[in-house]
Amino acid sequence: MQDTMLSRVNKDLLPLKIHYFFKYGGIAFFTFLPVVARQKGIPAVAVGLIWMVTPMSSCAINLFTSAMADKFKVYRAMFLGGMVTLTFSFISFFLLPNVVTQTPMPLHSTSPPLHCTDPNASSLALCSAAVPYNLSSWNCNEKADNKKDDRQCVLQCYDQQNSDDSVLNQTVVFKDLNLNFNSDAIDQYHVCEEESCTLISSSPSPCGAYHMFANCSYYCQAEPLTLLQLTQRGEFWLIFVLLITIYGGNSTTTTMADTICFQLLGKERRHLYGRQRLFGSIGWGIVGLSGGALIDYFSHGNNQQANYMPVVVLASIFLGCNLVVSSRIPFKVHDREKLKASHVGRALCNFPFLVYIVTVVVCGLNMGIVWTFIFIVVEDVAGSAFAHIKLLQGIFMGVGCFLGEVPSLFLSALVIKKLGSEITFGISLTAMAIRVFLYSTVSNPWFFPPIELLHGASFGLFYPNMIATASQMSPPGAMATVQGIVKTTFITGVSLGSLVGGLMVSAVGGSNTFFYVGILDATYVVLFGIAHYLLRVHWTPGAPADYHPPGTAETDLDMIPEEQRSVCDLQVCTPCPDLPELEHSDHSEHHEETKHAMI
Repeated sequence: MQDTMLSRVNKDLLPLKIHYFFKYGGIAFFTFLPVVARQKGIPAVAVGLIWMVTPMSSCAINLFTSAMADKFKVYRAMFLGGMVTLTFSFISFFLLPNVVTQTPMPLHSTSPPLHCTDPNASSLALCSAAVPYNLSSWNCNEKADNKKDDRQCVLQCYDQQNSDDSVLNQTVVFKDLNLNFNSDAIDQYHVCEEESCTLISSSPSPCGAYHMFANCSYYCQAEPLTLLQLTQRGEFWLIFVLLITIYGGNSTTTTMADTICFQLLGKERRHLYGRQRLFGSIGWGIVGLSGGALIDYFSHGNNQQANYMPVVVLASIFLGCNLVVSSRIPFKVHDREKLKASHVGRALCNFPFLVYIVTVVVCGLNMGIVWTFIFIVVEDVAGSAFAHIKLLQGIFMGVGCFLGEVPSLFLSALVIKKLGSEITFGISLTAMAIRVFLYSTVSNPWFFPPIELLHGASFGLFYPNMIATASQMSPPGAMATVQGIVKTTFITGVSLGSLVGGLMVSAVGGSNTFFYVGILDATYVVLFGIAHYLLRVHWTPGAPADYHPPGTAETDLDMIPEEQRSVCDLQVCTPCPDLPELEHSDHSEHHEETKHAMI
């Protein structure tokens, strides 16, 4: 008997585990999408707005596909359609053209201690000491918004007589000054030295009789586009539409796969979901770690522009294999379970569910900020001189997956079963607060990966607990619908996190943003504990009976079967006991199927 059960476990759940591995391995660079968008010329505020709108759009897609799947029992069609959409959209995103043409910056350059300009002429003074008295009218004229403008400019001058002048034969990089040099052509300039300064001018007047002639090229990085300018660029709309299809396809396939996973596990083994989902984290970690090293290798000498072609190749291989494996996943659908909106409404309209859903929003908000901006903050802390930024980000992903998420997903079944969903949520919220606080303190970029060990407790425990609780609250015939509602709520939190994070990163910087989010998390941990204390002690769910945590309520076995089933449908947080047989029903057959559900 046990051998038969084991063979059935391997046969039915193995394709689903392989699907998780290939799918999440294929989209392992999902968290790189904001960084790629910024590289393509989209400013941080616009990144935040985009990552607010696109997840919200995927919410509508997810709710629609989930309801249609429950109504018409077309789980396989929705699942495979979402996988095809996700595959082609994700790969295409990395191949899109830049919104703003990127100006290649030199790898080797010098920066003089002082730059002064004559605002009335194409003139520049490069001084290594104090400005001489006769040049005191040449005031530094940096842009007023210099603190917010990272744009750099380059001046390259070469002596026409091929002399070995050390000042001319070098590249000078400095922050944007209001120079009126011709940035579109190489022009002839007059060059001379005046005490500690080298003067470069389109007119010989600053130099007098003695001067040299040089060819100079002056150019700056493109200025960030405004939101209005972005909406007028076709490349921006391509990026926007593809992001909507990426998020929509991902949310649809995740909901369908999780729904089928719980159908295969059965009600009594739903807490084992994490042991299936951990295969996705393994794929995510392997591709993230190796892909980061490959991006660094292929980006060497590429003028600080990351080459994401290894991502395209890896995603094509993994997502292509996933399409083949996905077609082999068994879909066991019980036609007798009909979707009833009234059952869904009764299941969700209660105070414990409200506390649960607010917790999902708070965790989603945190993950939205982390997923959207953590790599941007890592790059800002590392600086442009850091040589192995993509390798560091790959290690960051590897530590979070292999040392954080995978062990937590494996142990989540034991933790949820022993401690209960409320305490598990409390652990996740506390770990998240500590995690974002630590992000705000980092000054050495190599300290970011160790912090990712907390990803296991903050997300690796939270996500399977969220999914299992949603499954436990689902009335008959509405599992995909309730899963879709909960995941939509989570995505709503992610969207809010992207919006709030974009505004805060632009206003106070990345590190301060994580500090303030940590304060929010710490506050909600306290409120969460108070809410559940009140639920246990004072709240009654619309009846004289006391509030019971999930899995502890009792059902009156003296009721007639029809009334007993109605009570069980309302007590969505409580597993129903085995019920007596109903006449003229296929309950016996259905109960036997549930009893032999696969682990």
